[in-house]
Amino acid sequence: MCSFGTGAMPASFDQGSYQQILQQKQQGSFIMVLWSLDCPPCMEELPLLTAFHKQNPAVDIIMVSTDEPSRGEEIVGVMKQNRLLDISHWVFETSQEQRIRYSIDPQWYGELPRSYFYLAGKRVAAISGRLKKTDLDKWLEASSKEKAKS
Repeated sequence: MCSFGTGAMPASFDQGSYQQILQQKQQGSFIMVLWSLDCPPCMEELPLLTAFHKQNPAVDIIMVSTDEPSRGEEIVGVMKQNRLLDISHWVFETSQEQRIRYSIDPQWYGELPRSYFYLAGKRVAAISGRLKKTDLDKWLEASSKEKAKS
């Protein structure tokens, strides 16, 4: 998976990328957030993710932009502005958009923002719309309990 620093472009998220992430995170806990530059609720959610990441830097957050790959520089600019460049970033390969959405979740029709929460490599929640701090805190508590088991 691609995690990068300042100035790097997002990795291309194609039809096989979701399975690649799941394979790499087999028993891990992580959050995957799908968002867009043109989605006001997505942009409003970024400060919450920034604060959460700052308080929990060890939590694995994967950001997937559904924008055109040609907007990579804008995506990086927004991530830099929100101090999120040190987490994993991807951008949809838009020629495969419907297939990619279906590979992630057949019940997802493209509404944004869309967030998925995983514990021990298994999806435990999918949320459409802006995340709330309570969503993140609830998952973090469950993640801590999961880690204590192993």
